[in-house]
Amino acid sequence: MPKELFGRIEEAKTITEILDAARAGAGAVALVEGIIGTGKTSLLRWAEHTARDQGMTVLSATASPTEQSFPLGVVHQLLGTLPETANGWDRAFAAYGTPRDGAPAEPDYPLLAELCAGVGRAARRTPILLTVDSVQHVDRPSLLWLGFLSRRLENLPIVLLATKRCGEPASDQHLLVEFMEGLRPDRHIHLNDLSPSAALDLATSLCGHHHGHEAVDALVAGTGGNPYLLTEQIRTGPTGFFGPLVPAGPTLHSAPFAPTGTNHPDGAGRSAGARGDRTAGDPPDEQLRLQAVKERILCMLRRIDPYGLEIARAASILCGPVDAALLADLCGVPTEDACRCLGRLTESGLLCPDDMKFRHPLLAGLLYQDIPCAERAELHRLAARRMRHRGAPGEDVAAHLLRSHRLDEPWMAQLLMDVAQGVVEHDPAGARRLIEKAVLHGVPEEQEDRAEALRIQALSGLDLPAAARAMTAHTATDAGPAERIRHAVRLSDLLLRLDDTTGALDVLEEARRETTGTLDPTAAARLREAVAQVRLHDGGHHPGEDDRLLRVLLLRTAAGDSAPAARRIADRLLSVPRAPYGSARWYQALLAQLWAGEVEEARRHIDTEVGLARADGTTTRIAEALAVRGLVQLHRGQLARAEDDAREALDLLTRIRAGRFHVGPLARSVLIDVAMERDDVAAADALLDDDLLLPGDRPVTWWRLHLLHSAGRALGRLGEARRGLVLLAHCEEELARRGIVNPAILPWRSTRAALQLACRNVPAARRAAHEETALAHRWGAPVALGRALVAEAAASSGREALRLADRAVELLEPTPAPLLFAHALYAAGRAHRQSGTARRSRELLHRANEVGISLGADGLVEAVQRELRDAGGRPDPRKDSTESLLTPTERQVSELAARGLSNRDIARLLQVSLRNVESHLTHSYRKLRISGRHELDRFFAADEPPVPAPVLLYQPRPTLTSAPAAGPATARSVPPGSRTA
Repeated sequence: MPKELFGRIEEAKTITEILDAARAGAGAVALVEGIIGTGKTSLLRWAEHTARDQGMTVLSATASPTEQSFPLGVVHQLLGTLPETANGWDRAFAAYGTPRDGAPAEPDYPLLAELCAGVGRAARRTPILLTVDSVQHVDRPSLLWLGFLSRRLENLPIVLLATKRCGEPASDQHLLVEFMEGLRPDRHIHLNDLSPSAALDLATSLCGHHHGHEAVDALVAGTGGNPYLLTEQIRTGPTGFFGPLVPAGPTLHSAPFAPTGTNHPDGAGRSAGARGDRTAGDPPDEQLRLQAVKERILCMLRRIDPYGLEIARAASILCGPVDAALLADLCGVPTEDACRCLGRLTESGLLCPDDMKFRHPLLAGLLYQDIPCAERAELHRLAARRMRHRGAPGEDVAAHLLRSHRLDEPWMAQLLMDVAQGVVEHDPAGARRLIEKAVLHGVPEEQEDRAEALRIQALSGLDLPAAARAMTAHTATDAGPAERIRHAVRLSDLLLRLDDTTGALDVLEEARRETTGTLDPTAAARLREAVAQVRLHDGGHHPGEDDRLLRVLLLRTAAGDSAPAARRIADRLLSVPRAPYGSARWYQALLAQLWAGEVEEARRHIDTEVGLARADGTTTRIAEALAVRGLVQLHRGQLARAEDDAREALDLLTRIRAGRFHVGPLARSVLIDVAMERDDVAAADALLDDDLLLPGDRPVTWWRLHLLHSAGRALGRLGEARRGLVLLAHCEEELARRGIVNPAILPWRSTRAALQLACRNVPAARRAAHEETALAHRWGAPVALGRALVAEAAASSGREALRLADRAVELLEPTPAPLLFAHALYAAGRAHRQSGTARRSRELLHRANEVGISLGADGLVEAVQRELRDAGGRPDPRKDSTESLLTPTERQVSELAARGLSNRDIARLLQVSLRNVESHLTHSYRKLRISGRHELDRFFAADEPPVPAPVLLYQPRPTLTSAPAAGPATARSVPPGSRTA
């Protein structure tokens, strides 16, 4: 397909029909109209090529504004080579050039008729196509002749095809309107920018398939689908770069608070895709890219209106919905002139008529780039001042102040700091730029401490170690007692998140010594709370003097004494939170609830905290909530969700250079456990980092204990059981230091038993597993006891293994721990096979296989199926995915429920009873290991049409409203087999 026909199939069809009619003797006039760059000239050249292929004579002319003073210039371009008109040109020009009463002479009727007659004589030999490009620039006498000819073509084999660019003034507007009035509506062709699909096809054909989809999409977005801009951008772009060349002016990070709209050159450069910013320091050849396009636009703007260039430049500064009065202020022109100019810019297609934004981000960037730097900065300063007086949002004003060269009014720095304080949590990079701009141009002395505190807060979301260093320097400055305590508490929190508990405690103790006797009760209480939090983080069981209930909970949990009592205390603490959401004490109560077996309640609470953390916007708080939720999801057996949460948490922490600290090891631990359950040993191996695993001189923090435990398990699978035992020894030592013996907190004894079995040390494995079982009996949580029984059964044999495994299955079946339940089923099935009860073994292993598939535990599924074959059974080959576990009817009902239909609507649609639908959904929930219909979207896309169930007797009706309700009579009239699997 020719490049000029991308997205122009209908227009090309119209032109082809006109050419065919002309060859049959019926002449026609057509006009192609569009904004700049939409391919009018390309379509004209395609028409010429098509006409030549059909044997027609093609006469073409191109009008130019610089040749409008030459009379009949366009007519001479068209007819100068025709023998029928060659003899009279000297006489025609001489007669036309004779002035009459001081005014230019008008061509008389005989001259117009003679020229038309010459064309008619030539057309009798061969059909003719006359093309005129840019008819708006045709000189007045030629435009008069074109109108004269267009009214006499009906019975001549002549086609007159012209193009017109929107918005540009004509040499004679009345003659142009008269010419256009004679057009048939179907022959007045309007060209717009290409549709997204057509623009993508054109860009792909020009770029080739060796460039990525992201680069091509960025190119289409930057040019707005304009064919000319698209082609020029690719033609002039350097190898490997296909993005608009726009200046990288100072913006908030990711431009979230740039002036509204994405058409600003700064915003366009980022919204269009991933590419390097271009600045004044780039090589000259890159700065001169698209120079021809820019000059063409500048010339057009000067022709459109006397103020066209000034208004367009100012609009590129504002870049959002344009206000005429504001533009008039910036340019120093009357408001009426600004309104008139905006109307012409809209008519020309540079601005969108609905919101007055630039239609093509690339053109906005070129105009912005054309403004001298000093003038650009001054315009931004004036824009900020005018927008503030007009009550514009502070974020929009601040975006202009960032680009200003000076802040010469007191409110400017104050506004930058106010905006920074509002966005620091959600956009720390943008807040940092605002603060640095304010500090660079000077802030009042009384605001210096606030500016530094905001800068450190922004750094916390960008580079946590750098924020700690900056806070350390800031804390050393002179300050009053209350300010000193606030700095110390903030610094201790940063150090805690970097796992420096000793440093955090030293900072607080030093602040206590320096402010002794000068603190008010509020500051003193805040200091005591911070000290208690550090000691709690370091393994103490004294959260604070006033929170005795939490202290009892921690002591009971650590000692493994009565899970029911601990559960009641945790529920009491969390039902009406006695500590703020997200605090260390709140997390301690949440984890105690999890260890006590209240997995679903823990999930509900942590879901609330994740929502609050996202609303708050603090990176560290979001990462902590996600990592802990990943741990909770792992307890629930939801491997995919656990992986998603842990991955996001680790990515957030890595972004602020804190992936090795605080909850980073917990997120890595969850990812290792998920990889092991999926039998992805390579992924688990990639997550093992010696720098993280070996404590060295650093203390073994609470979350690092989880990483050591998970790494020990993974090393056992990797054939390095002895290394795993070394890591578990560190776990044992640290847990003993913290006074923790509860196996529900970290089941390291079960893991040690598995590693000892890998080393063929069966007696040691039995001792470790038996010790954990005894401690779990004392704790009394079914999940912890079931896990210990599974480990002890693996280390035992004969009747003892059979007894332990059966007991584990009995305990775990009603618990919300399906993954552990599947492991217990596997252990029981294996023990029964070894005891000679193969039938019971196959029953248990089939159940384990089904649960393992529903959870995506590929490693367990593989082991179960291997054991199942040894027991004389075989896995069902049709059940190899979570969806395949369902019967056809269960799948159909689940898909309809996932699409949002109620049970009653599903019953009406499928012509079954409501009880039948509820039964199918209940079976689906059990097989998929989910708690309700809100989780069905994990398995069935909401917009996916339901797969028909061939077992249904009746076909679904087209609408729900027309289907009769399924009552008892309907249920009896349908055979049972038609409503069940």
